[in-house]
Amino acid sequence: MRVVVTGVRSRTHLVHVSAYLRTALDATARGELVDVGYLGGGTFLGSASVDASDVARLLPDDPRLRIRMLDRLEDWSPAGDELVYVAVGAPGIRPWIELRRRAGLTRIAVVVTDEGIGSYGTWRTRHDAWLRQGVREPWCTVRTSAVQLADRVLTTRRFAMYDAARDWALDPVIAEEFRSRTSEGDGDGADRVVLLTQPWVEMGALPQAAYLDHVAQVRDRVAATGRRLVVRPHPSEDPSRYDRFETLAGDLPAELDGRVVGSAAVVGGSSTALLNLAALHDLPAWRLLVPGLEHLEERLGADQRGLLRRYLPAAVAATDLPAG
Repeated sequence: MRVVVTGVRSRTHLVHVSAYLRTALDATARGELVDVGYLGGGTFLGSASVDASDVARLLPDDPRLRIRMLDRLEDWSPAGDELVYVAVGAPGIRPWIELRRRAGLTRIAVVVTDEGIGSYGTWRTRHDAWLRQGVREPWCTVRTSAVQLADRVLTTRRFAMYDAARDWALDPVIAEEFRSRTSEGDGDGADRVVLLTQPWVEMGALPQAAYLDHVAQVRDRVAATGRRLVVRPHPSEDPSRYDRFETLAGDLPAELDGRVVGSAAVVGGSSTALLNLAALHDLPAWRLLVPGLEHLEERLGADQRGLLRRYLPAAVAATDLPAG
Protein backbone atom coordinates (compact mmCIF):
# COMPACT_ATOMS: atom_id res chain seq x y z
CA MET A 1 0.00 0.00 0.00
CA ARG A 2 1.12 3.54 -0.76
CA VAL A 3 -0.24 6.51 1.14
CA VAL A 4 0.23 10.23 0.55
CA VAL A 5 -0.65 12.70 3.31
CA THR A 6 -1.39 16.42 2.84
CA GLY A 7 -2.96 19.27 4.77
CA VAL A 8 -1.42 18.75 8.23
CA ARG A 9 -1.32 22.12 10.01
CA SER A 10 -1.17 21.05 13.65
CA ARG A 11 0.20 18.25 15.81
CA THR A 12 -3.38 17.22 16.60
CA HIS A 13 -3.87 16.51 12.89
CA LEU A 14 -0.95 14.09 13.05
CA VAL A 15 -2.70 12.05 15.75
CA HIS A 16 -5.71 11.57 13.47
CA VAL A 17 -3.43 10.56 10.59
CA SER A 18 -1.59 8.17 12.93
CA ALA A 19 -4.87 6.48 13.87
CA TYR A 20 -5.68 5.94 10.20
CA LEU A 21 -2.21 4.54 9.46
CA ARG A 22 -2.69 1.97 12.22
CA THR A 23 -5.84 0.77 10.47
CA ALA A 24 -3.85 0.57 7.23
CA LEU A 25 -1.13 -1.48 8.93
CA ASP A 26 -3.74 -3.80 10.42
CA ALA A 27 -5.26 -4.32 6.96
CA THR A 28 -1.92 -5.05 5.31
CA ALA A 29 -0.67 -8.59 4.93
CA ARG A 30 2.09 -9.67 7.30
CA GLY A 31 5.48 -8.51 6.09
CA GLU A 32 4.14 -6.02 3.55
CA LEU A 33 5.08 -2.36 3.83
CA VAL A 34 2.96 0.78 4.01
CA ASP A 35 4.89 3.42 2.08
CA VAL A 36 3.95 6.97 3.18
CA GLY A 37 4.76 10.16 1.31
CA TYR A 38 4.23 13.13 3.67
CA LEU A 39 3.77 16.43 1.85
CA GLY A 40 4.62 19.24 4.24
CA GLY A 41 3.88 22.92 3.94
CA GLY A 42 0.59 23.18 5.81
CA THR A 43 0.33 26.45 7.76
CA PHE A 44 -2.03 28.16 10.19
CA LEU A 45 -2.07 31.97 10.36
CA GLY A 46 0.89 32.00 7.99
CA SER A 47 3.25 29.84 10.04
CA ALA A 48 4.06 26.14 10.17
CA SER A 49 3.67 24.50 13.58
CA VAL A 50 4.59 20.97 12.47
CA ASP A 51 8.07 19.81 11.49
CA ALA A 52 9.81 16.55 10.63
CA SER A 53 10.50 15.76 14.29
CA ASP A 54 6.75 15.97 15.04
CA VAL A 55 6.01 13.61 12.16
CA ALA A 56 8.56 11.10 13.47
CA ARG A 57 7.24 11.42 17.03
CA LEU A 58 3.49 11.32 16.38
CA LEU A 59 3.09 8.86 13.50
CA PRO A 60 3.25 5.14 14.38
CA ASP A 61 6.62 3.61 15.19
CA ASP A 62 6.33 0.41 13.18
CA PRO A 63 9.00 -1.33 11.07
CA ARG A 64 6.47 -1.88 8.30
CA LEU A 65 5.81 1.87 7.98
CA ARG A 66 8.17 3.80 5.72
CA ILE A 67 7.75 7.58 5.84
CA ARG A 68 9.30 9.93 3.33
CA MET A 69 9.13 13.71 3.74
CA LEU A 70 8.23 15.44 0.48
CA ASP A 71 8.64 19.01 -0.72
CA ARG A 72 6.48 18.26 -3.76
CA LEU A 73 4.50 15.32 -5.09
CA GLU A 74 6.77 15.07 -8.11
CA ASP A 75 9.38 13.61 -5.73
CA TRP A 76 7.22 10.59 -4.93
CA SER A 77 6.12 7.62 -7.01
CA PRO A 78 2.50 6.48 -6.58
CA ALA A 79 3.10 3.12 -8.25
CA GLY A 80 1.73 0.22 -6.23
CA ASP A 81 -1.18 -2.13 -5.75
CA GLU A 82 -3.16 0.36 -3.68
CA LEU A 83 -2.97 4.16 -3.44
CA VAL A 84 -4.59 6.10 -0.60
CA TYR A 85 -4.69 9.86 -0.41
CA VAL A 86 -5.14 11.00 3.23
CA ALA A 87 -6.21 14.63 3.47
CA VAL A 88 -6.89 16.71 6.56
CA GLY A 89 -10.23 18.53 6.47
CA ALA A 90 -10.85 18.13 2.72
CA PRO A 91 -8.97 16.77 -0.30
CA GLY A 92 -6.59 19.22 -1.90
CA ILE A 93 -7.60 19.69 -5.52
CA ARG A 94 -4.10 20.22 -6.89
CA PRO A 95 -2.60 17.22 -5.01
CA TRP A 96 -5.47 15.02 -6.21
CA ILE A 97 -4.99 16.12 -9.83
CA GLU A 98 -1.25 15.44 -9.62
CA LEU A 99 -1.84 12.03 -8.05
CA ARG A 100 -4.45 11.19 -10.67
CA ARG A 101 -2.03 12.21 -13.44
CA ARG A 102 0.79 10.11 -12.02
CA ALA A 103 -1.19 7.09 -10.85
CA GLY A 104 -2.31 5.97 -14.28
CA LEU A 105 -4.95 3.26 -13.91
CA THR A 106 -4.34 2.78 -10.19
CA ARG A 107 -7.47 3.50 -8.17
CA ILE A 108 -7.14 6.34 -5.64
CA ALA A 109 -8.98 6.04 -2.36
CA VAL A 110 -9.45 9.43 -0.66
CA VAL A 111 -9.61 9.38 3.14
CA VAL A 112 -10.46 12.65 4.92
CA THR A 113 -9.57 13.10 8.59
CA ASP A 114 -10.77 15.82 10.96
CA GLU A 115 -9.26 19.28 10.84
CA GLY A 116 -11.12 20.08 14.06
CA ILE A 117 -14.59 21.26 14.93
CA GLY A 118 -14.63 22.98 11.54
CA SER A 119 -15.04 19.56 9.92
CA TYR A 120 -18.57 19.46 11.36
CA GLY A 121 -19.56 22.85 10.01
CA THR A 122 -21.14 24.13 6.82
CA TRP A 123 -20.11 26.19 3.81
CA ARG A 124 -20.85 29.33 5.83
CA THR A 125 -18.92 28.30 8.94
CA ARG A 126 -15.86 27.36 6.84
CA HIS A 127 -16.13 30.63 4.91
CA ASP A 128 -16.40 32.64 8.15
CA ALA A 129 -13.44 30.82 9.68
CA TRP A 130 -11.21 31.68 6.73
CA LEU A 131 -12.34 35.29 6.83
CA ARG A 132 -11.27 35.42 10.48
CA GLN A 133 -7.90 33.96 9.47
CA GLY A 134 -7.34 36.78 6.99
CA VAL A 135 -8.43 35.25 3.66
CA ARG A 136 -9.92 38.11 1.63
CA GLU A 137 -12.83 38.24 -0.76
CA PRO A 138 -13.52 37.23 -3.45
CA TRP A 139 -10.86 34.54 -2.96
CA CYS A 140 -12.45 33.40 0.33
CA THR A 141 -15.74 32.57 -1.40
CA VAL A 142 -13.99 30.88 -4.32
CA ARG A 143 -11.77 28.85 -2.00
CA THR A 144 -14.65 27.78 0.24
CA SER A 145 -16.76 26.66 -2.71
CA ALA A 146 -13.89 24.74 -4.29
CA VAL A 147 -13.02 22.95 -1.04
CA GLN A 148 -16.64 22.04 -0.33
CA LEU A 149 -17.03 20.67 -3.87
CA ALA A 150 -13.81 18.64 -3.64
CA ASP A 151 -14.87 17.24 -0.28
CA ARG A 152 -18.25 16.15 -1.63
CA VAL A 153 -17.03 14.73 -4.94
CA LEU A 154 -13.62 13.24 -4.17
CA THR A 155 -13.93 11.83 -0.65
CA THR A 156 -14.11 8.05 -0.48
CA ARG A 157 -14.18 7.75 3.31
CA ARG A 158 -14.57 10.14 6.23
CA PHE A 159 -12.31 8.99 9.05
CA ALA A 160 -14.03 11.12 11.69
CA MET A 161 -13.56 11.40 15.44
CA TYR A 162 -17.31 11.84 16.10
CA ASP A 163 -20.24 9.94 14.58
CA ALA A 164 -23.46 11.93 14.17
CA ALA A 165 -25.44 8.74 13.51
CA ARG A 166 -24.51 7.41 16.98
CA ASP A 167 -25.26 10.54 19.02
CA TRP A 168 -21.77 11.89 18.31
CA ALA A 169 -20.05 8.82 19.77
CA LEU A 170 -16.26 8.71 19.60
CA ASP A 171 -14.57 6.56 16.99
CA PRO A 172 -12.82 3.91 19.15
CA VAL A 173 -9.67 3.74 17.01
CA ILE A 174 -9.10 7.49 17.02
CA ALA A 175 -9.99 7.79 20.70
CA GLU A 176 -7.52 5.06 21.62
CA GLU A 177 -4.80 6.78 19.58
CA PHE A 178 -5.24 9.96 21.60
CA ARG A 179 -5.51 8.22 24.96
CA SER A 180 -2.54 5.93 24.39
CA ARG A 181 -0.33 8.91 23.56
CA THR A 182 -1.30 10.98 26.61
CA SER A 183 1.76 11.84 28.69
CA GLU A 184 2.19 11.47 32.44
CA GLY A 185 0.75 14.20 34.63
CA ASP A 186 2.69 16.19 37.19
CA GLY A 187 0.52 15.36 40.21
CA ASP A 188 -0.14 19.06 40.78
CA GLY A 189 -3.54 19.42 39.18
CA ALA A 190 -6.01 19.03 42.06
CA ASP A 191 -6.75 22.77 42.27
CA ARG A 192 -5.68 23.73 38.75
CA VAL A 193 -8.10 25.00 36.12
CA VAL A 194 -6.56 25.29 32.65
CA LEU A 195 -7.66 28.04 30.28
CA LEU A 196 -7.19 27.13 26.61
CA THR A 197 -6.62 30.43 24.85
CA GLN A 198 -7.20 31.09 21.17
CA PRO A 199 -5.31 33.33 18.72
CA TRP A 200 -7.96 36.05 18.55
CA VAL A 201 -5.30 38.76 18.72
CA GLU A 202 -3.30 37.21 15.85
CA MET A 203 -6.49 37.01 13.80
CA GLY A 204 -7.27 40.65 14.47
CA ALA A 205 -10.57 39.72 16.09
CA LEU A 206 -9.74 41.38 19.43
CA PRO A 207 -7.22 43.91 20.73
CA GLN A 208 -4.65 42.32 23.01
CA ALA A 209 -5.67 44.47 25.99
CA ALA A 210 -9.30 43.37 25.69
CA TYR A 211 -8.39 39.69 25.53
CA LEU A 212 -6.05 39.95 28.50
CA ASP A 213 -8.83 41.65 30.45
CA HIS A 214 -11.00 38.60 29.70
CA VAL A 215 -8.25 36.23 30.88
CA ALA A 216 -7.87 38.23 34.09
CA GLN A 217 -11.63 38.06 34.66
CA VAL A 218 -11.53 34.26 34.27
CA ARG A 219 -8.59 34.06 36.68
CA ASP A 220 -10.41 36.12 39.29
CA ARG A 221 -13.57 34.04 38.98
CA VAL A 222 -11.61 30.78 39.31
CA ALA A 223 -9.73 32.16 42.33
CA ALA A 224 -13.06 32.98 43.97
CA THR A 225 -13.89 29.26 43.86
CA GLY A 226 -10.69 28.37 45.73
CA ARG A 227 -8.75 27.17 42.70
CA ARG A 228 -6.04 28.66 40.50
CA LEU A 229 -6.12 29.45 36.80
CA VAL A 230 -3.27 28.33 34.56
CA VAL A 231 -3.12 29.56 30.97
CA ARG A 232 -2.37 27.16 28.13
CA PRO A 233 -1.41 29.39 25.16
CA HIS A 234 -2.53 28.34 21.68
CA PRO A 235 0.42 27.10 19.56
CA SER A 236 -0.05 30.05 17.17
CA GLU A 237 0.21 32.65 19.94
CA ASP A 238 3.16 34.46 21.44
CA PRO A 239 3.26 32.92 24.94
CA SER A 240 4.94 36.03 26.38
CA ARG A 241 1.53 37.69 26.09
CA TYR A 242 0.58 35.88 29.29
CA ASP A 243 3.66 36.74 31.35
CA ARG A 244 1.53 38.10 34.20
CA PHE A 245 -0.38 34.82 34.47
CA GLU A 246 0.68 31.34 35.49
CA THR A 247 1.15 29.38 32.27
CA LEU A 248 1.43 25.76 31.20
CA ALA A 249 3.26 25.69 27.88
CA GLY A 250 4.17 22.54 25.98
CA ASP A 251 4.79 21.11 22.54
CA LEU A 252 2.15 18.39 22.83
CA PRO A 253 -1.49 18.98 21.89
CA ALA A 254 -3.47 19.81 25.04
CA GLU A 255 -5.39 16.54 24.62
CA LEU A 256 -2.11 14.60 24.97
CA ASP A 257 -0.62 16.64 27.80
CA GLY A 258 -1.03 14.73 31.06
CA ARG A 259 -0.69 17.97 33.02
CA VAL A 260 -3.80 19.33 31.32
CA VAL A 261 -5.68 16.03 31.52
CA GLY A 262 -4.78 15.73 35.21
CA SER A 263 -6.19 19.15 36.09
CA ALA A 264 -9.42 19.77 37.99
CA ALA A 265 -11.12 21.33 34.97
CA VAL A 266 -10.53 23.09 31.67
CA VAL A 267 -12.21 26.22 30.29
CA GLY A 268 -12.11 28.08 26.99
CA GLY A 269 -14.00 29.03 23.87
CA SER A 270 -15.73 26.55 21.56
CA SER A 271 -12.44 25.00 20.49
CA THR A 272 -11.52 21.55 19.25
CA ALA A 273 -9.13 20.99 22.17
CA LEU A 274 -11.80 21.82 24.77
CA LEU A 275 -14.26 19.45 23.10
CA ASN A 276 -11.71 16.65 22.80
CA LEU A 277 -10.57 16.94 26.42
CA ALA A 278 -14.14 16.58 27.64
CA ALA A 279 -15.00 13.74 25.25
CA LEU A 280 -11.77 11.73 25.48
CA HIS A 281 -10.90 12.14 29.13
CA ASP A 282 -14.20 13.01 30.84
CA LEU A 283 -12.49 16.15 32.08
CA PRO A 284 -14.90 18.75 33.51
CA ALA A 285 -15.02 21.53 30.92
CA TRP A 286 -16.84 24.81 30.47
CA ARG A 287 -17.28 26.92 27.38
CA LEU A 288 -16.75 30.65 27.73
CA LEU A 289 -18.25 33.56 25.86
CA VAL A 290 -15.46 36.00 25.01
CA PRO A 291 -16.59 39.64 25.28
CA GLY A 292 -16.81 41.07 21.79
CA LEU A 293 -17.05 37.65 20.15
CA GLU A 294 -20.43 36.50 21.43
CA HIS A 295 -21.71 36.43 17.85
CA LEU A 296 -19.50 33.41 17.10
CA GLU A 297 -21.80 31.28 19.24
CA GLU A 298 -24.73 32.25 17.04
CA ARG A 299 -22.77 31.45 13.87
CA LEU A 300 -22.10 27.80 14.73
CA GLY A 301 -23.57 25.22 12.37
CA ALA A 302 -26.32 22.84 13.46
CA ASP A 303 -23.99 19.83 13.67
CA GLN A 304 -21.41 21.84 15.58
CA ARG A 305 -24.09 22.84 18.07
CA GLY A 306 -25.22 19.25 18.49
CA LEU A 307 -21.67 17.99 18.95
CA LEU A 308 -20.80 20.63 21.53
CA ARG A 309 -24.07 20.05 23.36
CA ARG A 310 -23.30 16.32 23.58
CA TYR A 311 -20.10 16.82 25.59
CA LEU A 312 -20.14 20.38 26.97
CA PRO A 313 -22.53 22.67 28.83
CA ALA A 314 -23.85 25.86 27.27
CA ALA A 315 -21.39 28.73 26.90
CA VAL A 316 -21.40 31.28 29.74
CA ALA A 317 -19.68 34.54 30.60
CA ALA A 318 -16.64 34.35 32.85
CA THR A 319 -18.61 35.79 35.75
CA ASP A 320 -21.10 32.92 35.45
CA LEU A 321 -18.61 30.05 35.69
CA PRO A 322 -19.91 27.50 38.20
CA ALA A 323 -18.27 27.28 41.60
CA GLY A 324 -18.04 23.48 41.55
